Amino acid sequence: MLMTRYMRLTLLAFFILLSGFFSQQVVAKELNNEEAMNGLKTMHVIYDIRKSNPKAMLVYLKGIESNRANLIKEGVEPHQRIIFIASAVKFITTKPAEDVELEYGPVLDDVAAQIEKLVSLGVKMEVCSAATRAFNVDNDTLLPGIKAVRSGFLSVMGWQAQGYSLVPVYD
Repeated sequence: MLMTRYMRLTLLAFFILLSGFFSQQVVAKELNNEEAMNGLKTMHVIYDIRKSNPKAMLVYLKGIESNRANLIKEGVEPHQRIIFIASAVKFITTKPAEDVELEYGPVLDDVAAQIEKLVSLGVKMEVCSAATRAFNVDNDTLLPGIKAVRSGFLSVMGWQAQGYSLVPVYD
């Protein structure tokens, strides 16, 4: 029986999609950071988060989780820290300001859930108390797992002096 033109096109489209799927699978399996991770057994990193929008901040918090998983895939033990500085502190409290709650309510819940997940994975977190003062965030209302420190800048400098690599997460 002769195939109709429609059937041939449908079959051709199917095979193209199938070959694309398998080629992407091969490419994904080949992706690695072996050169950059060459000989590393551990990675110490501090993320300096200064995002003024919690939606963007959430993307980076998820990226930190992904960084952790990828380091482990590369055979590198991750030691990750986060320091929240500047207006980012407005989004890591159990009692956000009314205007922040009105504008970002649902995403604040997602930020809190992601922070909880990162804490459960062992990511250590600090917040600059100079920033919490400046943005009227009570340190007693910080999300669980976030420790207030005197100065975020001092933390960044101190952790770098102890061998942590800085990853700036700024606007």
